[in-house]
Amino acid sequence: MATMLEKLDEIRENIFRYLEARIELFKLETRSKVEEGAVTGTYFMGLAFLSLITVIFIFSLLAAFLNYVLDSRYLGFLIVAGLFMILTAVWFFARKGIENWIRNTAYKAIKARQEHKAEEKSEAIRELMDQTRASMQESGRSWEQEQQRPGIH
Repeated sequence: MATMLEKLDEIRENIFRYLEARIELFKLETRSKVEEGAVTGTYFMGLAFLSLITVIFIFSLLAAFLNYVLDSRYLGFLIVAGLFMILTAVWFFARKGIENWIRNTAYKAIKARQEHKAEEKSEAIRELMDQTRASMQESGRSWEQEQQRPGIH
């Protein structure tokens, strides 16, 4: 009887250790996601800034080239500004379509990432379940062996 109580106590301790490990894992995963988000956000902000500066210089060069070709001081800048006005108008009037495209793209990316994470978690759970079953079977065998010994009842 004492062996059975010891096994139950051992199982209880294992469950508490498992719960503590899960809580710690959750904390680490959360911290990791926050850090990843901050690093990725900072990286893309820097990339967006550098890209914006590059685009400004490219269109300034295009305007200067058009000024040279058209033999004018301002006509090239006017053409480039007109191009951006047209792009702005298209962007403004196609708002719903652009928003839907952005939403669908983000949704697909998030869904793919969540499915990948779910597969990883289900694999980890399967492994843990297999280990638990093996441990329980081993504990059951030891308990049966102890019960079969003569003089222990």
